[in-house]
Amino acid sequence: MAVEAALDVIDRHFAAENAHDVEATLATYTEDIVWDDVTHPGSPFRGKQAVAEAYGGILQAIPDLNLRSVLRFQCGEHVVDESMLSGHVVGEFAGIAGGGAPVNFRLLHVFDLRDGLIARENAWFDSAAVVRQVERFRLSSGR
Repeated sequence: MAVEAALDVIDRHFAAENAHDVEATLATYTEDIVWDDVTHPGSPFRGKQAVAEAYGGILQAIPDLNLRSVLRFQCGEHVVDESMLSGHVVGEFAGIAGGGAPVNFRLLHVFDLRDGLIARENAWFDSAAVVRQVERFRLSSGR
């Protein structure tokens, strides 16, 4: 896959996530997508319907979620992206109820591409960093 085409689908994917547009996000996936967030207890998710439900839960937990890519590279049919995720955790995320806590943490994605779409997405982040930020917020706000 050409570098431009591979990076274009990843750009469209993150733009859709930042717009909180689940349907547009799903449009960047193959029908048999495998979505594996290693911190999510239900992972891996298989197929667009299962992934849509997972995204719905994430967006409920962090309704103002925003991803900003800071480093990205491609090798063949694979793209690795390091991003910063920011937002406010109003629901449960990473095993903790957020209570509106602001969070900002690094997230690493590895994408496997097929036919111009994402066939597999793996995501890793430091869930302990999220927990620390939520706990710090609770202490400082008396919640």
